[in-house]
Amino acid sequence: MELERNGAQVSEAVNPAHIVAVRDFSAETLKTIVELLEVSTAFEHLVYREAELDAIWSITGFFLTQTPDQRRQEEVMRLHDDAQRAHDLVGEGRPREAAILLSTFL
Repeated sequence: MELERNGAQVSEAVNPAHIVAVRDFSAETLKTIVELLEVSTAFEHLVYREAELDAIWSITGFFLTQTPDQRRQEEVMRLHDDAQRAHDLVGEGRPREAAILLSTFL
């Protein structure tokens, strides 16, 4: 196995028990989370996905306070808001809907 840029291991089968080390909100990181959302069914897996989405929300929130670029701020604000919505969907047991929502950023 090799490591992706965000530290996640690449494997042929997506393992919902894997926790993504969220260090950024790149398309690569979001893609990994979307893939995991699509296969997460157990309560434990949903807790992991919520934590990953919390990390995306926190990182985007920090970014919003640091960038003066208005256009980039609008894009990141949309991701920030949708990460919160995706988190809520996962909490309601609707991870696939959360995956669809996040996949719009890929």
